[in-house]
Amino acid sequence: MEHKQERAAALKEAIARYAAPAALAEQNQDVAIYEEVEPQWVDVPFKRPIRLLWDWGTLLQPATARVKDERLAIIGLVMSWACEMSSLTAESLFLSLGFEHVWSSHYVMSTLQRNAISEPARTFAHKAVQKDGRTYHLVCATFKGTTTLNDAITDVKSVKDGFYEAGKNCADALATYVQSIEGATDTNTILFVTGHSLGAAVANVVGRLTTGIAEDDKRFVYTYASPNYECGDDANSGYGFPNFRTFTNAADAVPTVPPSFPKIGIEYTYDLAALSEEQRARFDQAYAYFRGVEFEQDDDPIGLGITRVSDPALAEVLRNHLAATYMSFIVSELTDERLKLGDDEVEEEYDEVVEE
Repeated sequence: MEHKQERAAALKEAIARYAAPAALAEQNQDVAIYEEVEPQWVDVPFKRPIRLLWDWGTLLQPATARVKDERLAIIGLVMSWACEMSSLTAESLFLSLGFEHVWSSHYVMSTLQRNAISEPARTFAHKAVQKDGRTYHLVCATFKGTTTLNDAITDVKSVKDGFYEAGKNCADALATYVQSIEGATDTNTILFVTGHSLGAAVANVVGRLTTGIAEDDKRFVYTYASPNYECGDDANSGYGFPNFRTFTNAADAVPTVPPSFPKIGIEYTYDLAALSEEQRARFDQAYAYFRGVEFEQDDDPIGLGITRVSDPALAEVLRNHLAATYMSFIVSELTDERLKLGDDEVEEEYDEVVEE
């Protein structure tokens, strides 16, 4: 209980101190947390808790980071999911991972409010880390998927421009945030951008438009169920964008639209029918763990009871787009001892945060 109270107090302080990017400039003058990067167990919420053996050094070694690492994919999806839950969940997650200067915006906007369209909710966070005697500024940016009418309008509007306006607005906000971090330059800033669904398309556009924030090999974009998006000349540049990773479910229709735009980077496509027997068993175990029901039996994916009494086919469409489905695919490939699902102490600690 004492730990929860301390975390809640820290969260309230963060919200009060970092209410807007402009306020960060003064705060960042005297706040710096340095830590040597080394593997450690971290506990993160995703409906139910995940315990992951993790180190941010993955992002500090570009050559290594280009190798597919399911742990990095898990961290990115956890951040994306937290952003979709609420600003409180996202901020609590970043604070629990030792980040400072946590800032969120556009979570609570009136329906059809003009400045809420093409302005997806987002959370930014920063922490300074040391490796081999050098200080790096790790900046994480996560963008919310579709959960409101404003988001749905942004989706429809973005069919024409490939999410460019929404991505440009978010990229400008992120640039303002990073400029407020004392000592951060494009050579020592590590940028990790992530999102699911609408948030994924926006994250990819943001990754494209933030070349001035971090160098190419220090800019990482991990997205899930991403629609196609405006790529400009990057689609034909010849540069493979090896740190842009998109995870797609072959049965999910969302990543196929809008058809007039492409994607860049490396795309990993999961297919439930193509999983090995062992992988399918791990997928089923993970999905039941996160959702409390077997995959094929999940007839109420969005928790509103609508699909349960209307159209089973719609339930299947929504189920294939769920963050929990993508997480189960990723977990199905992680076979070593770097991941643990389920821990009584961890579950008790995070139950309250996840419910909120």
